[in-house]
Amino acid sequence: MNDIGINVGFRIIKYYLWQQFFFRSQLREEKARPSYYKISETLKEFETEKFTFQKKHLNDCTFTIFDLETTGFFPEVGDEIISIGAVKIFNGSVQEKETFYKVIDPLQTVSRETKKFTGLRRKDFKHAVKFPVGLKQFLEFAKGTILVAHPASFDINFLQKRVNKWELPSFNPEFIDSFALANALMRRNDCYLDAMVAKFGIRKRTRHHALNDAIMTAELFEELLKLCHLQGVHTVQALHECIEGHN
Repeated sequence: MNDIGINVGFRIIKYYLWQQFFFRSQLREEKARPSYYKISETLKEFETEKFTFQKKHLNDCTFTIFDLETTGFFPEVGDEIISIGAVKIFNGSVQEKETFYKVIDPLQTVSRETKKFTGLRRKDFKHAVKFPVGLKQFLEFAKGTILVAHPASFDINFLQKRVNKWELPSFNPEFIDSFALANALMRRNDCYLDAMVAKFGIRKRTRHHALNDAIMTAELFEELLKLCHLQGVHTVQALHECIEGHN
């Protein structure tokens, strides 16, 4: 087994032997806070909006392009969200003044490797908020919009798993996977963010910072919306059908 496999295996064992019990004790404390019940209501409100988007023209939609930075890839065994960054697109254009950035205070200690990878430092966590508070603030920012991530298969799934871990109401928003959309529009299967940033001449920002990655993804999505119109994809429903047709 290679070093990565050994590390993942160790973390799984550590979670089931100790961390899950620590998390449950922390969860009991957080459930006593008013913020916990406020996010429960926000989640319910957010999900009811998803049924209004399908027939809307893409130019009439507001999109919230977001990115997560996490402590790892496995929310099922305790990996957590440590920052959320987002920016909006309306009428096909990035709204540079409409941004969101929040550092999340995790229940577990953030490793030195994760801090180095994300650029987050100890002082960045001094004003961090707990997950329920940060999620509520993010959803309030994104209210009435369609979520977009690159790839959404990671970010949306991670959010859903963490929401479930926190024993909150289910989170099933309307979302678009810009990675899948790029693959469908360009008849490829390798439209990763760095490659697309280079292809479209998008200004490269420091990677693995949630807001920077969200802005680059938004500028890419702006280009993808132009391709949608050129290829006769004009509604949210047609966009989803385009992705499904490629898959």
